[in-house]
Amino acid sequence: MKQIIVGIVVAIAAVVGTASPARAQCADPSETFVTTVTRTFTSGSAWSIGVSHRACEGLAIGPVFFTPAGGVQQEVLFKGTIAEVHVPYHTGSPRFFDVTSSTNGLGANAVALTPAECGGALFDANQICVQNADGGYGWKFGNSFRLAQAVEIFMSSQLGMYNYINKWTFHDNGSIEPQVGLTGRLQEIAAGAGYLPYGAQLNPAAGPPLVGKSHMHNFYYRLDFDIGGAANDAVARINFNPSLVASPDTACATVGQCGTNTQTQILTEQAQVFSTTGQTSWVVYDKSIVNADGRSIGYEIQPKVTGLWRGMTGGSEPWSNAELWVTTFNSCERYAVENFAPHLDASCVAPAANVSAMLSGASVDGVDLVVWYVNRFQHVPRDENQLNMPIEWTGFSIEPRNFYFQNPAP
Repeated sequence: MKQIIVGIVVAIAAVVGTASPARAQCADPSETFVTTVTRTFTSGSAWSIGVSHRACEGLAIGPVFFTPAGGVQQEVLFKGTIAEVHVPYHTGSPRFFDVTSSTNGLGANAVALTPAECGGALFDANQICVQNADGGYGWKFGNSFRLAQAVEIFMSSQLGMYNYINKWTFHDNGSIEPQVGLTGRLQEIAAGAGYLPYGAQLNPAAGPPLVGKSHMHNFYYRLDFDIGGAANDAVARINFNPSLVASPDTACATVGQCGTNTQTQILTEQAQVFSTTGQTSWVVYDKSIVNADGRSIGYEIQPKVTGLWRGMTGGSEPWSNAELWVTTFNSCERYAVENFAPHLDASCVAPAANVSAMLSGASVDGVDLVVWYVNRFQHVPRDENQLNMPIEWTGFSIEPRNFYFQNPAP
């Protein structure tokens, strides 16, 4: 992200309107393998996680394999990355693309970490930390319980005034939790009462307003699932539906009394919109591999949505009008937005420019597929964001659904 205005309130009046030179866009599509992280927990379950570094996307996770306690190792994810960070300000401008053209990349701006920041092992010139994590309760029943375990992998990227902590947590029950921590300092502060509807005043209320401009952070993830291998995967939408049809327990005559759950397979490449009333989630599963109870093994994307946002709906930002997209695997479809040179390999000729344009209607029934998911976070500045912003976390979870027939961390 370009640094526009230094966000130090004690000196803010002197710097409003100043700007630093634009950063170079990311032009290095290569990937450097760093290490394979392996963990076997006391429950007997285990992870094997490939870790790589990309200049544009930064931390790249995969391939990822999970082994339930007493079970067989299966592949879950071939590659997971942040495929764009779109940061539009509420005033309409700027509209940053932090992975591709507004900076030279999350990985190119990764900062070296110290042992005080990382409670485990440092890799990649100290830019990637791998550490064990306290998972809290794994489960509790009466006076019985088990404490959970996890392993975290993270990278910190300094983009202008902002710092992003790109963290992936792998739990002993087989779940995966991608998160981004937002910290650093405010990127854009403007002078004038006209900015008050578009942010929050940061200086004393009696003075001429100095306003921290509100903005969105849209984190687009590219999740190349390979459930049990690359072939024969499928994806379905799980939805809650209010029902007035009598259930085995009641007549369901009152709206809101009853509801059903449906799991509907998505058969072709398409965009999907999250529904708050539908409690929407999506499950990716293998059509041929089943667990001991005969059900298809899979992983479910569980949103943790704080709000919905849509960009310019007139056509210039079509990729902002949904929360999830399903496409067939294509190595030249790497970025959710600005999927073109110089961020992309030169061998990719005329690729689709964004995730919306990637939707060709091709079948995603029993193929090697990719799921794109966006996690949105609105930042309305507050007084506590001065001088250094307390970290805010945003993320979602990827949880096993019938990947095994019982709790793998008993």
